[in-house]
Amino acid sequence: MNAPTTLFKAAALSAAFLNVPAAFAQEDEPTVPRKPAVVSFSTENDFFGGGTDRNYSNGLRIERVSGADNVHPGLQWVAYRLPWIDLDRTELRQGFALSHAIFTPEDTQAFVPDPTDRPYAAWLALSSTVAASSENTQDTLQVNLGVVGPSAAGEFVQNTWHEIIGAPTAKGWDYQLKDEPGVEIIAQRLQMFDGPDLPLGLETDFGAHLGVALGNVRTYGATGLTARIGWDLDSSFGPPRIRPALSGAGEFVPGTPEDPLGGYFFVGVDGRAIARDMFLDGNLWRDGPRVEDRRAVVGDLQAGIAVHYRSVQLAFTFVNRTEEFVRQDGPQRFGALSISIAR
Repeated sequence: MNAPTTLFKAAALSAAFLNVPAAFAQEDEPTVPRKPAVVSFSTENDFFGGGTDRNYSNGLRIERVSGADNVHPGLQWVAYRLPWIDLDRTELRQGFALSHAIFTPEDTQAFVPDPTDRPYAAWLALSSTVAASSENTQDTLQVNLGVVGPSAAGEFVQNTWHEIIGAPTAKGWDYQLKDEPGVEIIAQRLQMFDGPDLPLGLETDFGAHLGVALGNVRTYGATGLTARIGWDLDSSFGPPRIRPALSGAGEFVPGTPEDPLGGYFFVGVDGRAIARDMFLDGNLWRDGPRVEDRRAVVGDLQAGIAVHYRSVQLAFTFVNRTEEFVRQDGPQRFGALSISIAR
């Protein structure tokens, strides 16, 4: 046996001996789950609620949320100076998104829309989100900057899609809201509470949230409750949604090779006291279509399911939204579908 081989084997045996205590210590320590970045695609459409194609007709959002504590140093600096955030027990994430929403009146075949109905409108926005999450609490701050009006391309998106699927195109887009820059600043706190454990390893929890939005697009205060039942509830605070809906921060903890599957059913209610809604009140700085009988309080009743397998999560939410203006013909029902990939 030559000298290099002998030295290599001696070094290997020494390293193995020195690492024995560490190996035993690792066996006693709990495994810390990975909390990587998550990319999500969400779509909300009234097709899932009976295909009415009215009011909130369609929403799309693509978002990337950073991994836990993988944020810009400037954000970390600010967070250290906020008294209500304890970074010793809080994870920070930052997210960026592009979203698009379309609103139409009930009769989309009229070339001149009913002036008492909801006006045509589209909203295209870039979003920046910051989320601070501890074991049972999540604080989010979201800023949306974009444009409402023809530059948001609502007519192009809706009618191009309708032509592809062979559906009638909407005829009244010439009467949509005028171009106007839009801003929303949205803050929300979600507090979860553990419920009783059930047979078959089922977990339960329930949560309460408070939120506020300020801006020329929407200004409102919100509150509500959520209840969940399933497995691996600690994987997330809830699936991604498009505001003003109750929404998680877009994060989730993927399953491990030993425990790859998790999921839960949920129900929730969200109420909003609305001071301004551009899609009903019309442009702020320009004359244009609007409704005169907007309701000051709107509520969402929702139920759904979220399932994740390894690094992929699928979620579906069915929403019943109360009438947003007096003339509206009953509540609106729509569905929200999302796919999220942790990477």
